[in-house]
Amino acid sequence: MTEPTKLWGGRFKAGPSEALVNLSRAPRSYFRLFPEDLTGSRAHANELHRANVLDAAELAEIQLALDAIETDVVHGKEVPGDSDEDIHTFLERLLIARLGALGGKLRAGRSRNDQTANNTRLYLRRMAREITAGLVAIEDALVDQASQHVKTILPGFTHLQPAQPVTLGHHLMAHAQSLLRSIERFRDWDRRFDRSPLGAAALAGSAIARRPDLSALELGYAGACENSIDAVASRDHVAEFLFICAMIGVDLSRLAEEICIWSSKQFGWIRLHDSYSTGSSIMPQKKNPDIAELTRGMSGTMIGNVAGFLATMKAMPLAYNRDLAEDKRTLFETIDILDVVLPAFAGMIATLEFDVARLREEAPKGFTLATEIADWLVSQNIPFAEAHEITGAVVRYCEERGHDLSGLTEADLPAIDGRLKPDMLAAIELDRAVASRTGYGATAPERVGEQIDRFKKALETGREFANSSSAAVATSATPGQRAGGQASW
Repeated sequence: MTEPTKLWGGRFKAGPSEALVNLSRAPRSYFRLFPEDLTGSRAHANELHRANVLDAAELAEIQLALDAIETDVVHGKEVPGDSDEDIHTFLERLLIARLGALGGKLRAGRSRNDQTANNTRLYLRRMAREITAGLVAIEDALVDQASQHVKTILPGFTHLQPAQPVTLGHHLMAHAQSLLRSIERFRDWDRRFDRSPLGAAALAGSAIARRPDLSALELGYAGACENSIDAVASRDHVAEFLFICAMIGVDLSRLAEEICIWSSKQFGWIRLHDSYSTGSSIMPQKKNPDIAELTRGMSGTMIGNVAGFLATMKAMPLAYNRDLAEDKRTLFETIDILDVVLPAFAGMIATLEFDVARLREEAPKGFTLATEIADWLVSQNIPFAEAHEITGAVVRYCEERGHDLSGLTEADLPAIDGRLKPDMLAAIELDRAVASRTGYGATAPERVGEQIDRFKKALETGREFANSSSAAVATSATPGQRAGGQASW
């Protein structure tokens, strides 16, 4: 191994202590940013050529060396050593080892401050698309299930109490709609932070790299950051990214909670596929919803990462401070969670089997059709306040006699209230009740079908975003190196 590369130390009489080195060294997981760092180096080399720091031959030699380094890192021929403080020192060590003094020229006009800011932005723009692709897979599974159950009826709940009957397709699409908003958040996030920090150097900009606007375009950004201090000091793009991920975790956790409940013996509404559930080491009969439970638990970690990073940022003066390195710890943990959760969740949803007959049997229980009585009374020109009281009396009457609304007969009605007529009984027929909810976005099967059609079109925009190119980052890294695990590292 060549001698370790040091990016600082000329004014120090003594080298760093072992304790400082151990504290300062970046965790191995941080080295996943090597594609972004190499991409930024390529753009910076072009900038140095524009500034006449590199001539054409030197530029070509550096670019070829960077390409070769990338190939060797991807294939495990070059790996970080214990002496490499971070991704910047690792890659500069390799460059100097291959090019000698020429390799050291690349550092002119830039700082680790703008390098790490640029690496993080490029990486997150790429991750926004990869996470979106994972969300789209879950959305596809939800839409497919909803399409099969446009007319399947189940009880809807408020306060975890039976409320009104709804269609299963409508209920599943409610979850799909919430996840779609996170896809839209990623698209909006990408637009807002489509600015390059490269060229900001330490904080004041560079007297050498004076065309960051051109570097920005090379890197796939729409432009350069407006303020060099803000470019290296801000991390709101990290906080917002963490929030979007946490919101995804919360939305998935809510669906996961329902899956845990619905798959229980007490409910028995769904059957989990064997390949997306687990057993017990001591109870052979068990079939556990581990994917749902792990998702529910991991959402707490993602929420904590948002709060923790905001606490890190809250009293930090401008411009760069080493505290900012904590952005990667929280980001990588959150991204690594979603990297394993999303495909497992999509598979679980796609393979769910619903007990349609049982759902229909449960749908009217708990007086879920009581609102139909009140609505029928309103149609008879009775004020809703009075209709509400009459309906309450109907429910009380049934409870006292130990039956649900289905036990009502025509003979019972005048005993409750003279304004109740026999044709009211038709209003509490299950399919009729659901079909009567015909407002835009409501649960009537025809409205649910229309919602699904609109949703599919909206989802295509998310699919296009997931498949779009975020920047000029090399894509030769393996999936494990791109999103988390470091292969042989």
